Order: sequence, then structure tokens, then C-alpha cells
Amino acid sequence: MSRAGLERLTAALHERIGDPSDRGEDAGRVEALRRQVRHSVTGIDAYLSAVEAGSSTTAGLREQALDLWEALERIASAWPGYESAVVDNVARVPAQPAPRF
Repeated sequence: MSRAGLERLTAALHERIGDPSDRGEDAGRVEALRRQVRHSVTGIDAYLSAVEAGSSTTAGLREQALDLWEALERIASAWPGYESAVVDNVARVPAQPAPRF
């Protein structure tokens, strides 16, 4: 899980889902999918920012971020020809030790 990997995965999803201006009979489902992707990207971004800042909150956020990452991978894999270019990056952000009090 890395910023570069998140950017690649987000770009792949945007390319496959399309622009918000696309309309059609599936517009409601497509908008729900866009919201899910935005939510996941925001959560992963928050985790990566916390890691970069050296925050002690990363221990609790890591599992959530990994779940969100896997959700994005599942969405992307629904399209034929998608090959995960970022799955190898999932374990690259090390787990942060729990803070000592």
C-alpha cells in the first residue's frame, strides 16, 4: 500500500467507471460505485497521511485501510483484463507499534 499504488489503482478505476457526466439506465448504480471508491480512497489516504506524519493512530487504522484497499481491488477486478498492478504493495507500509503509555 503506497501513494503511488493508490494513484494507479484510482486511475484504473476512474478509467473503467467513467466520468460523473455519463448518464444512462445504470446511472444510480454507477454513482453508488463512485461514492464507494471515493470513500475507500479517502480512508486509505488518511491512513497514509497518518503513517507519513508518524502518528500513533496508525495501529488502529491499518486494518481498515487494508480492507478498503482490498475493496478497491475487488471493484477493479470486475472488469475483464484488469491485472492488479498494486497488490504487491499492500504489505509495504509497515504496521506501526502501539503507543506506550
